[in-house]
Parts: sequence; C-alpha cells; structure tokens
Amino acid sequence: MKLSDINWGADSAENDPHLLQYFYDSSAFRRLSNRQKQLVIGRKGAGKSALRARLATHFGQEKDTFVVSIAPQYTTIRSILNEKDLQGTFGQEIFFQHTWLRQILIDCLAAVGHDAKGRYASESVAFARELAINLNRTSKDLLENITEVLSRVKAKVGELGEFGLHLEKELRNVADVDALEHHLLRIAESGARFVILFDDLDQGWDNSNASNQLILGLLRAATILNGRSATIFPIILLREDVYSLLMPLTQHADKYRNVEQIRWEKDQLLDILNSRIAFNRAQQKAAAVDDEFHSVFPETIGTSNTVNWLVERTLNRPRELLQLSRSYTESIESTSPSDVGLKASEVGYSTWKLADLCSEFSNQYPGLQQFFASWRSRFPRYPYHLRRGDLEEIVISLLAVAPINAAWFNLIVKETDVAKMLGILYEIGLIGDYVAGGLGGGARVHYSFQEVHQPRFDEVQIHPCFRRALDTVERMRKKS
Repeated sequence: MKLSDINWGADSAENDPHLLQYFYDSSAFRRLSNRQKQLVIGRKGAGKSALRARLATHFGQEKDTFVVSIAPQYTTIRSILNEKDLQGTFGQEIFFQHTWLRQILIDCLAAVGHDAKGRYASESVAFARELAINLNRTSKDLLENITEVLSRVKAKVGELGEFGLHLEKELRNVADVDALEHHLLRIAESGARFVILFDDLDQGWDNSNASNQLILGLLRAATILNGRSATIFPIILLREDVYSLLMPLTQHADKYRNVEQIRWEKDQLLDILNSRIAFNRAQQKAAAVDDEFHSVFPETIGTSNTVNWLVERTLNRPRELLQLSRSYTESIESTSPSDVGLKASEVGYSTWKLADLCSEFSNQYPGLQQFFASWRSRFPRYPYHLRRGDLEEIVISLLAVAPINAAWFNLIVKETDVAKMLGILYEIGLIGDYVAGGLGGGARVHYSFQEVHQPRFDEVQIHPCFRRALDTVERMRKKS
C-alpha cells in the first residue's frame, strides 16, 4: 500500500462517510451512552462532532428511542444575533430558554408524528402527527422559531420587563410550552424515550451578550426538560473555551459542573491512527500486518521515538494528529516509512496549526494572526525555551509594533500589561510553564489544555506544534 493512498478521513466528522467504521469507543462515549452525563466540553478538534455522530447511531438502535440532532448553521446563528431586538432587551437567558424549550418540544413531537404508528398515547400522537404534517418536516428552523416567539411577545408588550412578575408564565404561554410539553410527556409516559443532541453551538458565536445568553438559555432549557422526565435526555456538546466564558455569567453554574471533559492520552491517539491504517489496508486489500503504526511511520525521527514526537506536536486532539499524518503520507509515493518525509511535513503542519489556533480564539482575541506574524518577522531563530525576562522583552516589543486594533489588545497596550499577555499565550496553549525540579527531581512543561496549573512563567517553552511556524531554534547560537 502506497502511503500517499491512505485516506485519514475528513477533517469534519459530518463529512466522513467511514467515521463509524473506525470510531474509537472512548470512556467518554461509554458514559454518555449510559446516560451518565449531559454536558460535553472539549477544545476545537477534540472529537465532539465525531462523538455526536456515534451517539446518534447508538441511541438510534435502542427500541422506542427517538434521536433528534440540533446543530445550527453559521448563517442561522448570525441572523439571530443580528436581530436588533435580541441585541437589546430581548436578548436575555430567560427569553432564549423558552424559545429553546419550544424548539426541543416541537422537534421531538415532529419526530414522533413523522414515525409513530399508534404505539403511544393516541391523543398526543394525533397532535404530533398534525404538527409534523403542518411543518412538512421533522425539524423546525431555529431562526423561524425565535422570530415567531419574538413577534408574539412584541405584539403583547414593548419589552420583556413589562411582563413584570409574570414574565416566565407569559413566556411559557407565548411559546406554547405548556401545551407542547403536555403532549410530549404523555408520549414519554407511554414508553417513548428521547435523546436530543446539540452540536456546533459555536458556529456564529461571537462572545457577545446575546450569543452567550442564547447558549445559557439552552443549558437551562435542557436542565428543565430532563427534570420533567428522565426519558427526555438532552446532550449538549460545547467548546471548552465557550463553556469557561459562560459559567461566570449565570446563577445556575452549579447545575452545569458535572461535565464530560474530552481528554486524550497518548495510547488512545495511537489507537486512532492504528484503526484508520487497518481500515485503509482492508479497503485496499493489502496484507494484514502485526504493527499497523510502523507500517506507515518510522521507528524514530532523529533521536525521538516517533509516537512521542507526533503526540508532542499536537494539543492532544485527534484532528491535529490526523492533519499531521495526512501532511506526511500525502508526500510519500513509496510503500516504506520515511523519517525525512515526516520531518519535512512539520513545516506546513505547524503553519496550519498556528492559523487554526488564531481562528479558534478569534472571538476572544481578534488579531492574534498579526501578533504572531510580527513575532516571526522580528524574532527569527529565537529559542523556543525562554526565561521570563526574554519572553517579556519579546512581548513588550510586539505590543508596540503588532498592527492590531481590537479592544482586548488596545487595553493591554495602554496599560503595558505584559502579565495579561503572558496569561493569554498560556491560555491558548502557545506557551507552557517550565518547572524544574518537580516530583522525582525532573523538569516538566505544564500546558493549559492538560491540567489545572497555576503558571509562574519563570521559564517557558513554546509548544512543539508552533515552533516551526514561529521559526524557533532549540538554543541560541553563541556569537563568534
């Protein structure tokens, strides 16, 4: 099998037709499939959408279980957030809570009405069938739903505050929550079960008040519905940085602490590669091998073990590992592993990964791309291991020259808040806190995506996956 013929799968789980054939059944999947967790958080590329696809298949095989997937499109979220009324007084958690309740109830009832054949409470099934016929589909558009509720509220009052003490009661009435909930609970009591999967909630999210309240409203609605009936089981997959920003904004944060946090160990990441290599060999009718990994990758790269070298150049997420593997194999036209080819692939991968990092945090820290472009141009061939003084010198210089006009950056520049900038570089994973003389007397680099750690920044290291993009070197060469 030529290495260039290996298909590692699509970057997007939704576009990978073979995903379930090499999906890794992690402990996170097992807990979720056993209905132990309802809120899943993970960084971009951690495998949330792949997990959603696997869960949809798993629950879809259960008897009398209806699976509803709600994954809003970017344009849908942007249209909602661009509505002036939602940018103002209507953009509150309680308003979105009731539009989400309506959305979930309608989608579940429509699924029953589209499929059920008299197995459940007849009156409520008839209601669900009529609803499905009127919708002419099994899902109601989120934008259409919110617009409808907003129009109804505005027809009754000018602002939400005019409902006074009866706000929640009036919103339930306007959104038809009581009637919809009555019929869904009747159907659930008759033996039906519902799993509602929410994903892609960061599509169009911009860290504005309205976008944050939209997601907080969903979290509240999901908690309420599950409290009404254990047979209604929402699972929300959310980006970890979004979750971290939301928790300080809600009085219900204590209800959202029992999360499934997606984390990957080295052996698990290796299993992901092995399963995809085995799949490709089977597809191409290649002979089975005892060691899938080393049929594609060299034993070592330089003096480093290849598995360690690969994992070190990711932020412990499958998408990055697959991207690096794809970058490598697409350049190899032979059937034999190549350490030279693997090393050469690092440059393009590192550039992609730095751009991906800037995209991931573009809402919180717009302009990061320009910051790092200035870093590369002004500090070429600098070491990746830096003492605090050296790093502060770099940051101070970049604060003066990076062409960024964004509120977060302007504030740091105004106050020359170097510590704040170091904290951001640590938060996003660009740098790790190097600590010498830890347990066992060895040194260790702590990265934000690995564990809870309070960095001191006496010494830091730039993460391996960004070193080539920033044109770093292992150590400074002495001047002759």
